[in-house]
Amino acid sequence: MLALLLLPGPAPSGAPAMAEYAVRWDPARGGLASIEDVLGFFGAPETKGETYEVRYFDLPRPAGAPTDATVILRRRRKAGGASEIRLKYRTAKPLARGWSCPAGGGFRPSEEVDVAVVGSGPPGRFYAYSCTLSAEEPPAFLAAAPKRCASRMSRYVFRGFKIEEWILPGGAAELEVSRRAPNDDGELARFERLVSRLRERGVRPSDRSKTELGSDCPDEK
Repeated sequence: MLALLLLPGPAPSGAPAMAEYAVRWDPARGGLASIEDVLGFFGAPETKGETYEVRYFDLPRPAGAPTDATVILRRRRKAGGASEIRLKYRTAKPLARGWSCPAGGGFRPSEEVDVAVVGSGPPGRFYAYSCTLSAEEPPAFLAAAPKRCASRMSRYVFRGFKIEEWILPGGAAELEVSRRAPNDDGELARFERLVSRLRERGVRPSDRSKTELGSDCPDEK
């Protein structure tokens, strides 16, 4: 099981300049119970969202992966469209030295801080160093094996927020609100106010990461 390590307090020096602020919850546990409820909370129109299949992979640790990083590989395939492969290195602290994607794969590197609320605690952060590729399958040299299960995700975008409904392996639903913004105290405070408003509406943030939820295949137990 992939543990989400939270680090309360201000961002350390050397952290990526951008962050993704996210909160997710199980609508069956109370609060906003549907994607329509979340759109209404934001005053967003009920338009048709974009639909994706998201599948995770098992793989041996890539050569050159940062020490102590958790390695995550997933494919996101848009309904009727193209696929995106993303290899992610997730760390508890920002990397002190440079990092790079595996050579020969044509990956595009990016980095950000993932700021999330997990359970009843305050927002915490971990660090995501990603390698992205527009392709149907991961490069063969990664020796990756797809999980037997996949999730279906519907995404709506409104005023900079991504509003998503996930149908997870096994059929359970998960709702998520996220926003990409600068990694600074002002944006963190804005995110905390949003989470407070959601809690007032009965939302109880999940205690598992999206990777945990999406890669937990019932038929593999």
